[in-house]
This record gives sequence, C-alpha cells and structure tokens, in this order.
Amino acid sequence: MTFSVSRRTLTFGITLALGAIAVTGCSAHAPGDIGRLQQILETCPDGQQINSYNAVDVSGTSDDPLIMREHLAYIETKIERVAVCGGGHVTVVAFGPNSVTAPIYETDIAVPGSTDLAKLRRVPGIVNDAMTEVEKNYTPAIALLPEGGTDVIGLFRLFDESKTLRADMVLEAAALTDGLNNQGVVLDHPLSADEATALADQVVVPNLAGASVAVVGIGRVVGDALPSDFIEGMKFFYTRLCQNTQAAQCLVVTDGR
Repeated sequence: MTFSVSRRTLTFGITLALGAIAVTGCSAHAPGDIGRLQQILETCPDGQQINSYNAVDVSGTSDDPLIMREHLAYIETKIERVAVCGGGHVTVVAFGPNSVTAPIYETDIAVPGSTDLAKLRRVPGIVNDAMTEVEKNYTPAIALLPEGGTDVIGLFRLFDESKTLRADMVLEAAALTDGLNNQGVVLDHPLSADEATALADQVVVPNLAGASVAVVGIGRVVGDALPSDFIEGMKFFYTRLCQNTQAAQCLVVTDGR
C-alpha cells in the first residue's frame, strides 16, 4: 500500500477548511459552562501543572477538511484542560517525515484569579485567544515540512524530550494521526493482536512513566475507509507501543471527541 503526499493540495484543502471555520463561526469556540469546567477541574493533577504536547499529522492521507476540524477540536480541549488546571505549557506542532516538526503554537498559560471560580471564568477567553493563533499558524506550518513518508513512532522520542525539558510538570502527549507509518516500521497490512504486539515489542521506546499518551485518529483517512481489521491491528500496535513506555495512561482511538 503506497500513499503519495501533495503539499500543495494539502495546504489548499486546509486553507479552505480554515476559511469555512472563520465564516461559520466554529461552535468549538463557544464558551464552556462553569459546571462543565468544574468537572474537568476535578480531574486535574494534584499539585502539578500540565505540559501538553500535541503533534498533528499533516500527510496526504489526512488531507481532509473534516479531519482537520477534528484535530482542531481536540487541540482546543487540551488547551482548555491546561487552563482549567491552573496553567502550564502547551505545544502544538505539525509533523512529517522522520518526525520532523514545524511549530504551530507554543506558550506558557497562566490563569489569574483569587478563587477557582474566578479562574474558570477566564478560561473561555484564554482558549479563544489560543485557538485563534493555532488556526492562523496551521497552514504556514504545513508549508515548512518536507514531503515524504510518515514516522508516527518517532514522535515518542519527542514526547520524551518534552517530558525531560519540563520535568516539574505532568506530560500529556497526543499524536493526532491516522496511524499509517511507512518509515522504519511499516504498517501497510492488517495485523492480528499477536502480530501487532510482537512487532511493537521490537521497537525501542523511551520511558514515559507518569505521562499520559494518546494516539487519536487511527484509521481516519481521506477517501475510502480502511478495512476494520487493518484499523484494529494498528490500535493493537500503538496500544502495546504505549504500554511499553510505562506511561500512566494510554489511549488509542479513532474518534477523539
């Protein structure tokens, strides 16, 4: 199975999608209610801020406005979580061949306020400002990446680097990707659970103990849907890969909503 990447087509498609968001007024930007934010607050790390690292697959197989909107919606939830949890650090990058990345957004988030309620009331504005920057920088970031294959597995090294850089924070890392990997370990056919586990066990991964790792969007590709057994095989593979990092939490899903 071979996939070609057209950077021009990808950039054009994303530009149209972002324009549609601006015209229609994306509902994902609507301020969240205090009750919902309080529920998120209850899940925050105890005594530590969050280091949220999010890498977005912009290869040709993800060149679809709907997939892009799903990625943006997921990123928005991560930015909101950091703000609700009292602040921290957010990184959003696009990634391409050999896990080369291009910056989309990076900032420290601080939420002033003397009480939890006062802080929560500031969260929607902080999130809206951040997402404005994310959407503005999304297309230019794609243009910075070389064309070629996709190395999802290499992102785990970048997760480790981010964890080491901000060792005082809790790492919550996400790869937003269809899961198709054609550099190093090639995922181009359905794998049984045993085959996927054995293949993942051959990959050297960093120790991400204490971190939360998500691989979101497995099997979400442009055009015809991938066979269900292909998607399940990739889920088995990435779940095992994550488990081998000793991460505190592993989430591998098709739909991140």
